[in-house]
Amino acid sequence: MLDIRGPTPPGIAFIVAAGLMLWGVQNNSLPAVMVGAVFVMIGVGLQVLYLRYKYGRGRRVETTR
Repeated sequence: MLDIRGPTPPGIAFIVAAGLMLWGVQNNSLPAVMVGAVFVMIGVGLQVLYLRYKYGRGRRVETTR
């Protein structure tokens, strides 16, 4: 599901999040970990939007009687 191989906005957000969270844990900085968590949430939202844009929402089949 996660497309982090290319320079897509979700991939960039996940890389920034991982860097911030790693730096925050190593330097005992709670704000950096919290900002990293926000970037994770942004990345997940962007991933959903990216996959929806790339593959569409699917077709709804309506039946009529």
